[in-house]
Amino acid sequence: MVLSASGIIIQRKKILLLQRSNYTQLYAGYWGCPGGRAENGETAEENVIREVKEECNLDFTPTEIIKTGDWQGRKFYRFLGNWTGEIKIQEEEVIDYNWFSFEETQKIELAFDYKEIVALIRKKNLI
Repeated sequence: MVLSASGIIIQRKKILLLQRSNYTQLYAGYWGCPGGRAENGETAEENVIREVKEECNLDFTPTEIIKTGDWQGRKFYRFLGNWTGEIKIQEEEVIDYNWFSFEETQKIELAFDYKEIVALIRKKNLI
């Protein structure tokens, strides 16, 4: 089974979301958290750290698993975590980024299960 993971990054009650490029056919133009498929031998934690660094140049430390699941033959993990650094997007896979309040997330198209993730983060009073 393929492993994938994403990082949930929060600042001042807003969540960082990246807009997906046409690099992938899945959800092109939709918004989601930085993440992606693991390389051979990577753990979910190693995967999310690498993907967040690659997609938006932040150093990410996972602290809590918000959700796991299976989707189209992939085992996925959604990690909440701490971060440092300056955002610089990887322009091949990402066309834009922004910090969104809960209300703002309700007005955009979210990829995969991110509507549910945003609701879970809202319940924790993080956004």
